[in-house]
Amino acid sequence: MKKIILFSVFVLLSNVNFAQGNSNITRQLPSAERGKAVLYNSLGMGVLPSDYLMLGGNHISYRKIGFGVSWRLGIQNILLNKQGFSFMDYDTARANSWLTGNSKKTYSFGANFNVVIPITKKIPFYIGAGVVRQRQFAEVQTPFSTNGPEWILNTTETKFKFNFSGGVFIPIVNRLVLNIAYDYLPQTLFIGFAISSPYNYEDLDMW
Repeated sequence: MKKIILFSVFVLLSNVNFAQGNSNITRQLPSAERGKAVLYNSLGMGVLPSDYLMLGGNHISYRKIGFGVSWRLGIQNILLNKQGFSFMDYDTARANSWLTGNSKKTYSFGANFNVVIPITKKIPFYIGAGVVRQRQFAEVQTPFSTNGPEWILNTTETKFKFNFSGGVFIPIVNRLVLNIAYDYLPQTLFIGFAISSPYNYEDLDMW
């Protein structure tokens, strides 16, 4: 009988110690219960220098860390495309000595993939890398042109180039968020704006 009582006490004490030990274990919430991520979607323009006007946007999602994507479209590239000859190629212009020697480098489109690191829970910094499509237009003066020099695409200088960028989102007032970024190719200062969702920050304490 004494052995049975001692065994019962031993089992009881073991269960108490096990329960106390479990109380000190911090359980990590499942992903679905950690609260939704903060989302920012900006649209803007690469404005400085003005020779490289790049329309674009930056889109990120993050909790303690996050990811995003950036995209750009070259305004100068679109404008020079409209000024080019539709019937003439670069080799023809060179063979006829119609090239003036002037050229302009443009960027047609690009995309970067970004990693997001919050400075504060509402102010994230992001940095990323990708590629951009670089093109070169050559100035042409033909003897039958009545509008002065025009531009044609030099296909031998069209290529994809490595690119990188970095930026930050800063809430300004109400739901307006400022997006400032630096793009390496072309080297421009990007200024964009985002409108934050009214429920964008409601789960910050659940991360």
